Amino acid sequence: MAEAPASGYLVEPARLPEQAAAVVELWSQALGYAERRPLKLDWFYLRNPAGQPRLLLLVHDQRVVGVTGLGGRHLGWQGRELDAALMGDFAVDRHHRTLYPALLLQRAALEQGLARHELLYGFPNAKSLPVVRRAGYQVLPGMGRHARALRSEAYLPAGWPLVLRRAVGAGLDAVFSLRHAAGLLSAGRSLQEQWLEGPDARFDELWARARASLGDCVLGRRDLAFLRWRFEPRAWHRTRFVVLADARSGRLAGYAACEIEGAAMHVRDLLVQQPSARLAAQLLRLAARKAQAQGLRSLSMQCGGPPWLLAGLRAAGLRLREAGAQPMILALAPGTPAPLAQASWYLTGADSDE
Repeated sequence: MAEAPASGYLVEPARLPEQAAAVVELWSQALGYAERRPLKLDWFYLRNPAGQPRLLLLVHDQRVVGVTGLGGRHLGWQGRELDAALMGDFAVDRHHRTLYPALLLQRAALEQGLARHELLYGFPNAKSLPVVRRAGYQVLPGMGRHARALRSEAYLPAGWPLVLRRAVGAGLDAVFSLRHAAGLLSAGRSLQEQWLEGPDARFDELWARARASLGDCVLGRRDLAFLRWRFEPRAWHRTRFVVLADARSGRLAGYAACEIEGAAMHVRDLLVQQPSARLAAQLLRLAARKAQAQGLRSLSMQCGGPPWLLAGLRAAGLRLREAGAQPMILALAPGTPAPLAQASWYLTGADSDE
């Protein structure tokens, strides 16, 4: 049902597939990457394992001039299952980018989203923050960007002679590699490294153990069905999984989902069977070793989470480069526990909509 008209604008639910072309055209104009937009519509809005999401359209003179999406997401916290919606793909036609149209669309998403879900959350760009604050969302720190240089030469002063930069860089790389190799050896031989092209049936059992042990965190579902959907191969990126598996039973102790982009390897998701900085660090060291062997310059991970996870990143040599690199917005429906806003949120790239 459409929102009441105001100043020529109204908000209504999208009718798919009839209005798919209008949505894709607006996304392409406002967000770029035109070749990806039809695939995003199919993947996120038509094949979401948490149920069919909702697209809201801002209409002016019978023309679609704005769009935002609400995608279902299952969260858990302290033994409670939460029905959430992930907000994404907010876009407004360039001729209508004033405060009122954007605010009307965001308030409609807030009202309609909380009528169907216990909470809404999302990761807007910095330009959208004033609008979402005014619409009534809380803004939380979200995720920070952590990184580790793998080729030190590229980060030494450009004014140094090339021979000196190469020599010093090689020496630093050797020291760092030895230190982290020692960390891998100290972890023992009970767990073996494996690289997988995609998740397998063992991931469901790992998810069951992790969900039970990480119950104090607000944690999004990461079962096999979700991971296969979230990280399905696409033309512009491919994710591989490094896992630690018991040498005898093959049971998984944890995984890191890794994607190469340019000269960097990005860890898009990481999960371990129990709160363990050691396991998290071991997975990240394995990812770094693979990246280094492939000649990549850096390893990075965007995340937010409990102290043990951040300690694992530091132990693996990743340092916080940008706090609050990806802020999170949050809105709670009446009856949803208010302490959720202050809880420890376990967030990685897997929790975003891209």
